[in-house]
Amino acid sequence: MRAIILAVSALLLTVSPAEAQTDGWRTAPPAAERASAAGLTAMDAAVRNGDFHQITSVLISRNGRLIHEAYFDDGGAKARRNTRSATKTVTAMLAGAAVARGDLSVSTPVMPLISSWGPFDNPDPRKAQITVEDLLTMSSLLECDDDNQFSRGNEERMYLIEN
Repeated sequence: MRAIILAVSALLLTVSPAEAQTDGWRTAPPAAERASAAGLTAMDAAVRNGDFHQITSVLISRNGRLIHEAYFDDGGAKARRNTRSATKTVTAMLAGAAVARGDLSVSTPVMPLISSWGPFDNPDPRKAQITVEDLLTMSSLLECDDDNQFSRGNEERMYLIEN
């Protein structure tokens, strides 16, 4: 929960665009975006102090411009990051924005949205009934049990599956 509060707080620090170019990234200094440099420094210090656990990096962008970048492990910018469940949060936020705009409904079946990715293994007519809500609430009929080593969706088994 504290990590979520940190991320939301960091997002609230920014309000408008400015532009520079560094290493192929569109960047802007925090002051140009009316972000608090002191606030960003305090956030970085809190992460380094251990006030927030398991944070390896913080990147903050506004209008496609990077205004803050900090790394808190030995890997730095070149290291891969294990985002795990953070991806579910971002996906849910994007789906929520699409629902708010009226571009998507939680009752929308998913199969037509991803049919161009097929053909799919293990066809089953029940898969056509899976909705956006089923995926967002992780309540679809898809088998995924991390507590069962034989479940096809078990995390360790999924690493071995190409598709």
